Parts: sequence; structure tokens; C-alpha cells
Amino acid sequence: MKLNFITIMVRSIEKSLIFYQKLVGLQTVNHMEMEKRKIVFLGNGKEGTMIELIEFKDGEKVQVHGMVMSYLAGEPLERIRERAIRLGYSPSDIAKEEPKPKHFTVKDPDGIVVEFTE
Repeated sequence: MKLNFITIMVRSIEKSLIFYQKLVGLQTVNHMEMEKRKIVFLGNGKEGTMIELIEFKDGEKVQVHGMVMSYLAGEPLERIRERAIRLGYSPSDIAKEEPKPKHFTVKDPDGIVVEFTE
């Protein structure tokens, strides 16, 4: 079995797109707009696991505690962290805590903790 996508019911699709496209580096795979909802699938191409962002006008919103989404950085962590700051986010310091690899975290617009590792 293969994990296809993870759905996040976001408060603002525009804010989430800035985070996941400009900071994480995901690309739009599919985009749909209906009267009361917007849906965007993001990924590193159509073959891997994707994130589905859904914004319902008056619908349910994500509530997260104890969940971390981790991304393997394709560039130096310092560069990603600096980009996060320029985009207005508040990333943690870069840490090296054995046995974990070098990493830092930042919250997305809905409060999901996103970790970048080397």
C-alpha cells in the first residue's frame, strides 16, 4: 500500500500556498475551485505523496497537537531558515540533537509543526 495524499483543512489557501510553495518548495499538481471551496494538491510531481489543501468557506479547519511533518532539505538548512524569516515566519534555531540529524522547525499558517532536516 502507498500513502497517496494527506488532506489539511486550511483557514487560508493563499497563506498555505505561500508556505508550502515558497518555503517547502512543493509544486501545484492540481487546482480546483468550486462555489464554496478551493482545493489544491501539492507535491514533488505526481508520483510521490502529496498534500491536499482544502479551504471550505464555513467548513471545518485543521486542529493539530503532537504532529510534525518532516521534509528532507535539498539545500542548506541555513538558507531555508533565512527564507522562512524573510517570509515572516518564526523558525526555531538550527539544532543537532543526537540521534536526530541537524534540523529546525517552523509552524505553517495553521499551526502544523514543519521540520526541515539535512
